[in-house]
Amino acid sequence: MTVGQYGKSASKFRILAAFYVAIGVLAACSPPSPRTGMELARLREVEEKRRERDVFVIETDLGKIVILPLDEVAKNTAREIKNLINRGFYDGLAFHYVEKDRMIQGGDINSRDDDPANDGTGDPGFKLQPEIAAPNLRGGVGIAHPPDEPQEGNSQFYILLQDAPNLNGRYTIFGSVVEGLDVVQKISEAEADQNGHPRRRIEMKKVYVERRFL
Repeated sequence: MTVGQYGKSASKFRILAAFYVAIGVLAACSPPSPRTGMELARLREVEEKRRERDVFVIETDLGKIVILPLDEVAKNTAREIKNLINRGFYDGLAFHYVEKDRMIQGGDINSRDDDPANDGTGDPGFKLQPEIAAPNLRGGVGIAHPPDEPQEGNSQFYILLQDAPNLNGRYTIFGSVVEGLDVVQKISEAEADQNGHPRRRIEMKKVYVERRFL
């Protein structure tokens, strides 16, 4: 991918990210505070774009994480992850890696067994073609893979708690957390061993697709 292509995709993602943030602002305003004309215009634009959308819901003991798939920048990846969810692939898997205040990672098929030592090395028998376009921003959900091997991505994914520009141009971002970032924060704070594996199992009890008006 050329620099020009990446810049165009990144710019588009930033617009989308601002849209998601604005949605959160709308939901949180109670009661509404006085707004400038520009803010009102922006909110009207957001309202006009709201519609029924599919979201991915991850239920854990610590709460729910709701992810909006970014079809506009990673259509094929979002579709494949949705297919896995509908097949029940993620039910019972765990978040097997944490970095406090930075990120969490899960979705490895090996996390279904009782041996945490092999988590992160699983091969579900398929690969996802990279769609590297969007930047790695707080709340972003991306496909995990070995460094500089984007063609090795599969079911494993990470969720960011802070911007990670060092990952830009290297990993596929396919979703954005629209609810439950506080849950991601709690998971990141789990006590972990020297390899970042949580000492207490943090399981994805149920993962499913839900329709929401966003």
